[in-house]
Order: sequence, then structure tokens, then C-alpha cells
Amino acid sequence: MIETDVLIVGGGPAGLATAIALKRKANGKSLRVVVLDKGRSPGSHILSGAIIDPSGFKGLLTDEEVAKLPVEAHVVKESFRSILTPGFSLKIPWVPPMMSSKGYPVGSLTKVTQYLAQIAVKEGVEFYTGYAVTSLVEENGRIVGARTGEKGIGKDGQKKSNYLPSEEIRAKTTVLAEGGAGILTERLIAEKGLQGERAQTYALGIKELIEVPAGTQTAGEVMHTFGYPADFTTYGGGFVYHVSETQVMVGYAYALDYRRPEMDTFRLFRRFKATAAVAAHLKDGKTVAYGAKMIPEGGYYSAPKPYYPGCMIVGDGAGLLDSLRIKGVHIALQSGMAAAEAILAGDEASYVTRLHATSGWKEMKRVRNVRAPFSIAMPFGVMAAGLAWATFGKFPCCRLPGLGKNDAEELEELKPGRLAREAKNDVPSGPAMPDRLTDVFMSGTIHQEDQPCHLKIRDAAKCEECEKRFGSPCTRFCAAEVYRRDEIAGENGVTRGPLQIDFSNCLHCKTCAIKCPYGNVDWTFPQGGDGPRYTRM
Repeated sequence: MIETDVLIVGGGPAGLATAIALKRKANGKSLRVVVLDKGRSPGSHILSGAIIDPSGFKGLLTDEEVAKLPVEAHVVKESFRSILTPGFSLKIPWVPPMMSSKGYPVGSLTKVTQYLAQIAVKEGVEFYTGYAVTSLVEENGRIVGARTGEKGIGKDGQKKSNYLPSEEIRAKTTVLAEGGAGILTERLIAEKGLQGERAQTYALGIKELIEVPAGTQTAGEVMHTFGYPADFTTYGGGFVYHVSETQVMVGYAYALDYRRPEMDTFRLFRRFKATAAVAAHLKDGKTVAYGAKMIPEGGYYSAPKPYYPGCMIVGDGAGLLDSLRIKGVHIALQSGMAAAEAILAGDEASYVTRLHATSGWKEMKRVRNVRAPFSIAMPFGVMAAGLAWATFGKFPCCRLPGLGKNDAEELEELKPGRLAREAKNDVPSGPAMPDRLTDVFMSGTIHQEDQPCHLKIRDAAKCEECEKRFGSPCTRFCAAEVYRRDEIAGENGVTRGPLQIDFSNCLHCKTCAIKCPYGNVDWTFPQGGDGPRYTRM
């Protein structure tokens, strides 16, 4: 058993901000801080756009440290496009002030996280990678630590020669910084009744890094788009960020409250890249990296209570995202500092008050009615966003309808012919249009295949029922082709075989646990150190 003052589960921006602030604001007080991250190395499971609002670093890093952030560009030119179609887009004449990012650093959040980890270690934080924390320890109504998962278990359930047992870490305070839809976080929220006023809703963000010829693009140029290829009842949008003279980040986020089960998230991403507005930025480019992540975009009304005795929730796990700007890194950093201040003050419960006093939380409150109306129809969402911006969030003053269900419950039954029509909407492959499995290879994802599958199907019969009603949407919403049904030719024509799971492809986005219409996927922890190995995402 290990004992520490503070245990932080997750080595992303929120967890590292907590750790750094604890050390820097301790005023000489001796404090042991341990960070456990399931990735193989710092930042290997971290992915975002990322244009970073630098306000999140205020009070955490020095001006000199901010100046040394590992980014090659700052935003020098920005544009916003709507009514996007394959051959046309409407460029908005100006970028609304709330959306403007002029001068902000733009680059790899993986690299920024590695930088923060280096600062944390220099401050005396103990940072351990390759450890999946699989359960919390509770005694007398208080979280008193956590347990790591076993390592070296074979797929037959037997211990291998490299077996390492589970380890219990006792902590005076535990901070959950797992990111969106973290297993321990979701379990704690559900079991302790910490849910927000409205169910959390998520979007799947898919992203590539594309190398382009030198001299063809401008570092620091960014473009945001809204809508297409999402339909009028689904919240969706994309971005193009020139993070250097030769590298372009391109991504698309698709809300998981979508209704049509035939939609294929990866194909939507490819169609987005094929539009004239986006393709102009990728000309003669080649994809070199890929990844996917979960975005908690429900906003203010979906944020859970982020405190339970002995435990705090920071960052994406606490639903901290400005749902108009789709920015959350700065709020995650602020939440980490608020958690540290509460711990150092000896008043953990004050974390909630301190978090609500941050500028990031006030941003969320200002745009609290932006996300929900989009689930009714796009025009309602656009009007709500405009009103929030024009009135500084004062109107509408009450909670608007929308987002009444969880994401899985929104799915409609599959209508005849739609799967075939949707399959025709794919675009040809090429250097900047790799297929799904090629992209997965470029994510660096590795799982030791001689281990139990971490994706558990609770009831196989429900999978067959799902195939009949919804056409097995997991074979389309997964960004990594973890789930598939092979086509089988027979006397009665082509049929689809049984569901197969290739867990070694898993990007740890957890879309399957959120969108399965039967709630039939139990996403458990793979061996620590497995999964994506992002280096520049």
C-alpha cells in the first residue's frame, strides 16, 4: 500500500494544473502529490484542437514559462464558414468577438501536456505512467484512495510471467482528472447522485495531422466551420489549424445525440475534408497522425456536482466546456487550480465555490442555453447562440428545452435503404484521405493482444436485436473499426455475420459505451500503458 497526501488520477492539463498549483502554492508546506496516468508516456492519451485560451495559465505558470510553450504558431488569421456544402461555403464577414482567438497559441495539446508534466516533476510531483486506476476506495462515506489494475493477465484469465498485482494508494484527497466520460468519474457521478440538471451530452471529435508542402500555407491561419456534413438536427462542426508552415490540423466534431443510425462518423470526417473550403488547405498534403476523443459539450446545465467527500472532479470529467467556442483547456486548468486552493485551505468542499468563481465557469454560464436548442433544429441553435452573444448570456434567462434524453436514447430505428445510400457518400482514398485502419495505424495504438478484451458485451442476444432494429450502429460510429460484421454471401443473398470485436484498434474514446442503443458495452480498463500513443496531437 502507498500513502500520499493527494492522488491525481489522470495526467492531462487539469490533473497537472492541480499538481503544479499544489506544489507552487503550498507556502513551504510539505505535501506529497502523486499523479497516475494510464498512458504509456506523458500526453500519449491527450488530444485536442488545440487553440488554447492563455487565460488558463494565469496564476499557474510564469510569463516566461507561457512564452516557452511548445507551439510554433499563434493565431494570425481566422475565419468562420457556415452553409458548408461540397462545393460552396459562406464566409462570415467578421468573426464574432466571443469566437475570436487572435493571438492565441495553436498547436499540439500532447506536446503542451508533456511540457506541463516536465514542470510538475521539477516541482517535486511524482508522475507515474502506464498505471490504470480501476476503482476508488471508500470508507465511511469518504473516498480514501484508489486501486490500480493488475498487469500481466493473459486472455485466458491466468497470470503470466510478467504479472504485477493491483496496488492500493491511500490519499487524504483524490482528484479525478480522467477526461470526458472517464469510467471512475461516471461511476461516482451515477452512484452518488452528482448529475447535473440535464443529462450530459457528448460529441466525438476526430482529428488528423497533415503535412503540406512548404511555402503553400500560412502558419497561424485557422478556419472554423459549422454544420455540413451534419444534418439540420445534429450539432456538428470542424476546424482547420495551420500549426506550422508545413503542418495542418484538421478535425470534425459530431454530436452523439444524432438520430439516424446509418451515420458513419469517419465517413462524415472524410466528406468534411473533401469540401472545397477544407481541401484548399490540404492540397498536396499527406496524413501523418490520427486520433479521436470524447467532448463533453452539454455545458452549464449538464455539469455534475464536482465534489464528494475526499474526491474532486476536474477538467472534462466535470463537463467544463464553453459550448459556443468549444474550448475547455483553459477551464480545465482553472479547475485544477481551484481544486488545489481548496485542498491547501483545508476545506475541500470549497472547491465548488472556487470553481464557480473562475472566469471559465462564468463563460459557461453565459452560453448556458447555446447547446440544447441545436438538438431541436439548427435554426433554433443559431438563434440561441446569437442571443447569448448579444446579451452577454442574460437572454434567454430560463433554461431552454432540448437534450432531454441521454445520447443513446435519441437513436431512431434504421429505415430501409438508408445504409446503402449512406455508403455511397464516401470519398476516394488518397494521401490526405487514408482509410480508417490506415488512420488507426498512424495513431500509434497498441494493445497487448494476449490480455482479456476490455470491451465486454453484456448480452450477445441484444446485439442481434440491435442488428435488426438499428443495423449495428457500433460498426459505423466507432472511429477505429473496433466493431464489425462481415458480409456473407449465401443462397438468400448477402447477409451480415456475427459481431466481431478487435479491441487492439481501440482509441479509448468510449463512443461505444455512450451511443450503444442498448447500453450493451461495458468499457473496462485495458492493461495500463496500452492504447493510443499520440506524440503531436
